[in-house]
Amino acid sequence: MTPDHPHTPDPFAKRILERIKGERLVPRPRWEFVFKNYFFWTLGAIAVILGAIAFSAALFQVENAGWRLSVVTHESFLSFVLDTAPFLWACALILFILIGYVNVRRTNHGYRYPLLLIALGAVLTSVTLGTAFYATGFGGEIEEALGGHLPFYRPILVEERSWWVAPEKGLLGGRVLSVTPGVASFMLQDFDGRTWEVDGSDLRGPDLTIVARGGEVRVVGVPATTTAAVFHACFVFPWQTYGLVENGPLPVPLAFFSTTSERIATTTRSELCRGIRPYQELRTLDENGI
Repeated sequence: MTPDHPHTPDPFAKRILERIKGERLVPRPRWEFVFKNYFFWTLGAIAVILGAIAFSAALFQVENAGWRLSVVTHESFLSFVLDTAPFLWACALILFILIGYVNVRRTNHGYRYPLLLIALGAVLTSVTLGTAFYATGFGGEIEEALGGHLPFYRPILVEERSWWVAPEKGLLGGRVLSVTPGVASFMLQDFDGRTWEVDGSDLRGPDLTIVARGGEVRVVGVPATTTAAVFHACFVFPWQTYGLVENGPLPVPLAFFSTTSERIATTTRSELCRGIRPYQELRTLDENGI
């Protein structure tokens, strides 16, 4: 009704009532709105958690790419980055953050939050949780598990091991099986399962300690054919895996050295080893540790 004519129906109100009756509109129960609100918040939270998992896997891949030894495994830094960049996990992280943003916007009052605030919150949450997942070894497990089921993707540890079974490039990686006295030589089983006799006469300083410690190692030496009987080693570096919980037994020491040993004290190597490239960078890494 209007104020001037109290008994005259309001045309607008009349049209609204007629539409309600015509379309048979009924009020929705409150629980539907509550359910919808929690549903989209839950989807948003799940998306952010999946983003955290993707970040932990990406962090595992970056940490275990072997950055410091890229000078010997790759022709250029660009080729190394293209081989190791976590493109899959970066795309997954962006996708899940976008999904989380869309679902949060559809919650009650979600439209009030600016895009930058929601995106920043999702990124920070994913990064924080992802770092925690990586620290507990979960990121490595995810990266390794999915890598075994995706035909177009190889886990970083599998990829890196393939770089170190290249004796023709002077690269050999695997597990030390046994050593002779003074590590004049040692037996190594590479990641493809082949056993090598490795000449250790040119090894110095930390190389000897690493070989004597046993376990998996990376060997840089003189390029050799796959049919060669002996691989001449010039440098040995430990094989380290970060962000993965190791369940296997620790390596058993195979030999011991005195810190006054002449071979430990000197850094002089033969002309054969000094001819490999990049010799100076390898010598610096060897002396300072990696």
